[in-house]
Amino acid sequence: MLVDTHCHLYDETFDSREQQVEDLALKNGLTRILLPNIDVNSLPKMDAVAAKYPALEIQKMIGLHPCYVKEDWSDQLDQIEAWYHQKPEEFCAVGEIGLDLYWDQSTLAIQIEALNRQIDWSVDWDLPIALHVRSSFKELFPVLEAAQERHGGKIRGVFHCFSGGKKQINRALRLGEFYFGLGGSITYNRSATDPVVLSIPQDRILLETDAPYLTPSAFKGQKNEPGFMLDVAQTISEIKGVSLEELAALTTANAEKLFGS
Repeated sequence: MLVDTHCHLYDETFDSREQQVEDLALKNGLTRILLPNIDVNSLPKMDAVAAKYPALEIQKMIGLHPCYVKEDWSDQLDQIEAWYHQKPEEFCAVGEIGLDLYWDQSTLAIQIEALNRQIDWSVDWDLPIALHVRSSFKELFPVLEAAQERHGGKIRGVFHCFSGGKKQINRALRLGEFYFGLGGSITYNRSATDPVVLSIPQDRILLETDAPYLTPSAFKGQKNEPGFMLDVAQTISEIKGVSLEELAALTTANAEKLFGS
């Protein structure tokens, strides 16, 4: 059994392909998929996913992606918070949240404000956070460390699509219960990524696709989908020197520990 802990299954890429996508996911051992939210508009789209994939266990996150933190960010967060309180039991994490300085560095200040507000939610709601970090480890860690101190060590979560190195792994582990989401990007330049994967403790690895993005190299030219995650799992099992069955068991246990079973 495999768990895809980060998949944008509500993306229009999957429209009219639902049965095909579900069949391949099931064939390759996926039973559970977690959907990260990106903004107000994606909230109702997530609600529609479960009905389209009846054989899969679908769970939802809630949050505002840093690339969508614009002038209206505070109003968006008000709406997202109100949406959460309608059915709080439906959400397994606060995400996808974080800092992204790859596309726009001018919004750093409001990205930090939005991130801190959503971190506070995660503590109030007793939920983990799913972190998007792009070109921003230097800026992110001080925010997380201050928040962890402010909240007495209660923050836990995952660095989605982890792109750091050993230094960032060690700093993240010092924060507390933090995991590392690994997806298709670990198959691109293995001379660089294999040592990073080796450095991550087995009890802190989570599998993900970030579909329809970050397609594993074996499927280059195609849009990513949950079923392709088997290739990621096989790559990690090879790097770690464990069987695919062992890796599936330990990463599923990790997902259940962080997000609930």
